[in-house]
Order: sequence, then structure tokens, then C-alpha cells
Amino acid sequence: MPDLVGCSDAEWDSILPGFARPPSLRKRKELDSLSAEFGVDFGPLRAYQKAVQKSVAQGIIPGYCSIVIWRDRVLHVDAHGFADGEKETPMRTDTVVRLYCITKSIVSTALMVLVEQGKCDLDDEVSRYIPAFDGVRVAASPDSDAPSHEDRPQQAKLTLRRLMTHCSGLGYGNEFNRAPETPAERSYNRLVQAVESVAVSDLRSFCESLASWCPLRHQPGSRFEYSYGLDVIGRVIEVVAAKPLDSFLQEAIFQPLGLVDAGFFVRHTELSRLAALYGSLDTARALGQAPTSLPKDHQPKPPWKLFRLDGEKPEDSAWAEGSACSVHSGGGLMGHNRGGLVSTLNDVVRFCLMLSCGGQLPGGVRILQEQTVKDMVGHDWLAMPECIGQQQVTQGTPGVTAKGPFGWNGLGELGVNADKSALSPDAFEAGEYGYGGIAETFWSVNPDRDLVVLWFTQQVDNHSWSSSVANLWLAARRAVAHAAMPPSLPLASGASVPQASKTRRRIVGKTTAEAIASSA
Repeated sequence: MPDLVGCSDAEWDSILPGFARPPSLRKRKELDSLSAEFGVDFGPLRAYQKAVQKSVAQGIIPGYCSIVIWRDRVLHVDAHGFADGEKETPMRTDTVVRLYCITKSIVSTALMVLVEQGKCDLDDEVSRYIPAFDGVRVAASPDSDAPSHEDRPQQAKLTLRRLMTHCSGLGYGNEFNRAPETPAERSYNRLVQAVESVAVSDLRSFCESLASWCPLRHQPGSRFEYSYGLDVIGRVIEVVAAKPLDSFLQEAIFQPLGLVDAGFFVRHTELSRLAALYGSLDTARALGQAPTSLPKDHQPKPPWKLFRLDGEKPEDSAWAEGSACSVHSGGGLMGHNRGGLVSTLNDVVRFCLMLSCGGQLPGGVRILQEQTVKDMVGHDWLAMPECIGQQQVTQGTPGVTAKGPFGWNGLGELGVNADKSALSPDAFEAGEYGYGGIAETFWSVNPDRDLVVLWFTQQVDNHSWSSSVANLWLAARRAVAHAAMPPSLPLASGASVPQASKTRRRIVGKTTAEAIASSA
């Protein structure tokens, strides 16, 4: 696979055929010409690149790769820093990364392929495909962390649609072997440990154990709670398609779109391209991967200092061929730190372009019908009576989410605040949709601005940018704020959306941008 930064024209066309290459941010004449022709302001992108490279120099992130596409023109592509700091392997757009929760968007798309084929319906009950969920009960109280004779029967249907939108009643276990803190995390801890020990070794046994060991956290359709929903959807796909999840993804998504590096493990021959994973000392300690030479009371300086998490070398990774998790996680994370898809920016940008162009990669095959994509992305599913029936509001978590209403669609988060002046820096604009993984892998499609934006790194505990200047989403919006709209590739848009706002999800406990900025 080529690195889009500095590759040949032929290599470029193998990844992004028909998309104009970006101008060099150092060539003023070329920038001025494009600015005059289209009204694009490259100043914010130059400032972003300088600021985010400073984050690499400060050790906040090991390296990154990013791309901004406007209509049929790439305005920016960059890769900087290290994919593997110990080996000093440079970051590239063909560096293989752990997608974590971006896996959910791909698995949701795969389910919609089966829905289009008439093999299942979004409002089917999950028990139709996984009998173990028939009659599963609801925890007696929010404080319950184990099954009880006081658990209650379901009062609403546990459907595929509710699984996709995290309002099914399921919750999530803790990650990175951290001690469970909430009743939900304690409830799911047995399952987390069973996956880690391989006592639960495939999606079938995972879902059956989930249904029999863990009561629902709340009534289906009563509230939004981030969950194992897409892991269960992965098993539904296996049942409906009559084949393993990895095989169906390969046939329905990866092979048709040319996603050559997407999968649940990294082949031995490609391990040199796998990025290392980094996090805080506390996370490294929880995983048993902290340097043994450090005393137990050691406090790293600076506080955002990164430590290697997923093995000392690529061959030790939990995503290496022969060592990868046998439970193919449709949600992106299993056990302590395994499962979920790996891929590259080169791959995922083709997936995003397929969605942004209504289900068909330009010049390629059609994955979904245009109307299906519009139905998936064009409105807030949570407000549908088939999900919850009203717009959801969060009180916010400092450094994680903004206070206020938020939206969710068939692929992930949906911006629903039409008042751009009221948006926090990390919030999606109205109609913008996308997803983020825990290791700071992000994608979004913004139909109103005709933008596709991706940003990838591999660290789980720091906010990856410490200032608004280093925020690629803000830079991209500012770059095209006054741009002309020449007729070219239309990006898929949908119905009008209700007004609300929500920031992209961040894991609780990340070193916040404010802390980084104040210590820099």
C-alpha cells in the first residue's frame, strides 16, 4: 500500500481515483491559485499542521496521519511522527492501526447490506436470531451488579435497531484491565475476564453468556447507554449470513471496496506496518506492561508521557496473526485490550467516501442503495419511537462530552445543533456524522460542507490536540467556509435534523487539553 504523502500519481490513483491531489502547503503560488479559483482558505490547514506537529514534539501523541477531502478534491493529507517510537518507524497513511469503536460503523453497514437483501429487519427482536435473549430480564435497580430474583421482565422489545443505537438495555464492561467502578462494569466483569482467559472463545458463546449472565441495565428503549450492542449485531450477521463475521465483512465490504488491510488480525508479513499502541503509566500498569524498572510510586513527567501498551514489539501484539482474539468484536474491544478491526487511513477513507457518495465508491461498486444511506444518516434515530422516542440530553462530563442534547444515527454520532455559534470545538455540526475509536481514530462526513475528514493516531489516554488551532475539524470548516461549490460529487445528505449538540465521545480519564496546555 502506498503512503499518500509523497506517492506517485499511479499509487495515488490506486487509492483515490478521480480525486485531485492536495497542493503543497509550502507552495504559495499554487495555494493562491486554488484560493482564487474556489475560495478555499489554506491558512487554517497550515496552522493546524504546525500546531499538531507540536503535539508530536511534546510527546502528547506518538504520530498521526490525517486527510481532508472537499467535494472531489483533497485539500490536505499529512503523516508525521512515529508509528512505532521504539523502532522509529515513521507514521504513514498505510500504517495499520487498531480501529476500536470505528469497527461499529463498518459492522452497522454490513447489517444494512443484509437488511437490503430482505434477510432481516431492523425492528426484528434479537431473540429471533439469538434465542438466548428470549426472556432476558432487566436489573432490579441501577445499583444491581448481578442477577437477582427481583430482576424485572422486559416491557419493550429488544430489537436490532436498539442494539445499533445503544438503547437496548445493554451496557459495557471496563477496558484495559482497570478495576470495575460502576455496577454495569461489575456486572460485565465476569464476561470480560472469560474472553481474556479464552473461556469464551467465539461470538456465539459471547452473546449466549452475555444474555444468561448479565441482566439488562435498563428497559429497552428507555435511555441511551453505550454498550455491547454492535457485538451482538455481529453475531446476528453470522446467523443471518450463515458464515463467520470476518468472512461476511470480507465479502460484503472489504473486497468490493478494496480495503486490503482491514481485518481482525495483522498478517505476519505485514506486522512491520502495525503501529505501536501507547497510553499512560496507569494504563500500562493495569495491563501489566509498565517498565519493571520503575518504582511503584513513580509519577511520570510530563504527566502525559506515553508508555507502550500492546506488547514490546509488533509480534507480541494482541492483533498479530495467531494471537488475535477469537471473539470477533463488532463493537471494537474485547477482554482487556483485544478484538475489533485493524485497518489503515487509506482503507477507511474509501469506506467514508462510499458513504458520503450515497453507498457507492466513486468509480467503484455499489455497497448500499442511496436511499438506504440517507435513511441511515439523515436523522436522529434516538428520537424515533422505534428507539427511544425523544431527543436525548446529557449533563456532560468535563473533557469528555458537552452538556446538552445529542443525536445518533445508523452509523454513529450525529450532530443536531443548527446553531454553529453554540457548538463546542469538538462537536459535530448539524447533519455531520461519524465515529471515534478509543485510541483517537476519528472519521466524519459533513454533508452541508461537503467534507470528509479522518484523523488517526494510536494512544488512549491523552487528548490528541491541546488547542483549537490543532483541531483538524475546525481547520477544515474554516478552510471551506467561503468556498465556491463547483458541480461534482454530491455527498449523501438526508432529512432535516432536530436542534441539539454533543461532542465526540472521549474516554473518561484522558489527560485533558486544558491540563496539557497548562503544563506545556
